Amino acid sequence: LTEPGSLVQRHAGTDQFLWYTRSSLAGPPRRITPMSSTARENGATPAAVAAAVRANFAAGVASLDMDQVPEAAEALAAHLGADGLLCVLGAGHSQLVALEGFCRVGTPAWVVPLLDDRLSPARGWASSSAENCPGLGTELISRLLAGQLRDRARALLVVSASGRTPVAVEAAEAARGRGLLILALTARRDDSPLAAVSDHVLASGATAGDATTEVCGTMMAPQSTVRGVVLLHALLAATEALRSAREVLLPEKMAGGPLHNRELLRRYPQLASA
Repeated sequence: LTEPGSLVQRHAGTDQFLWYTRSSLAGPPRRITPMSSTARENGATPAAVAAAVRANFAAGVASLDMDQVPEAAEALAAHLGADGLLCVLGAGHSQLVALEGFCRVGTPAWVVPLLDDRLSPARGWASSSAENCPGLGTELISRLLAGQLRDRARALLVVSASGRTPVAVEAAEAARGRGLLILALTARRDDSPLAAVSDHVLASGATAGDATTEVCGTMMAPQSTVRGVVLLHALLAATEALRSAREVLLPEKMAGGPLHNRELLRRYPQLASA
């Protein structure tokens, strides 16, 4: 499973994996024999498990529907105008996606996370209680629109793998009522309260329960964060392509990078203190 240039792909709906070696990519794949019940009980080899995780993640990313991105990017670019901001909210591990596009090389300066320590994944299980706290979503939007960014906040991207996180749905409703464009990044469009109150939805297709790879009878390797990050970067890149504003942060060691970034900091001070 570690041959250079090989590709492992899960056979749909089974516990079998197709192994394409570099020499067989043009021909039929080699099939890895399904594990017997005894093998399952004893556990698969680390190499087989690692290869299965990689194959499932690669298949998950490859299955993303990118046709949903352009329309959302066009709407976002129109709402941002010359100096608008995209606010991004996520609770628990969805906050990792919200932070992914903020203040890092290769991302646009017009992104700002909507943060609250109670929703941080660093708080562990305690963040789950905050996610379900009535009124917190409205509080976050009220705080945003009463602060220094109130005149520049034009859109809100809400990240929720389930599409049912109460604080996410409440924040989307409150922000939409205040005139912001609402974009949702969630697993599915159907039966999603968040999708129902959003103007545009980016569906990652993450499976129910999130985890994708069976290990000793337990599902592991959740994918929603990775799939969400890919969709997030696709949205940001497509929007910036439409705006053609050259407002992407550059490496500090690149020629012209420090000067370029200082100008962006001047125009987007939230980069220094979100």
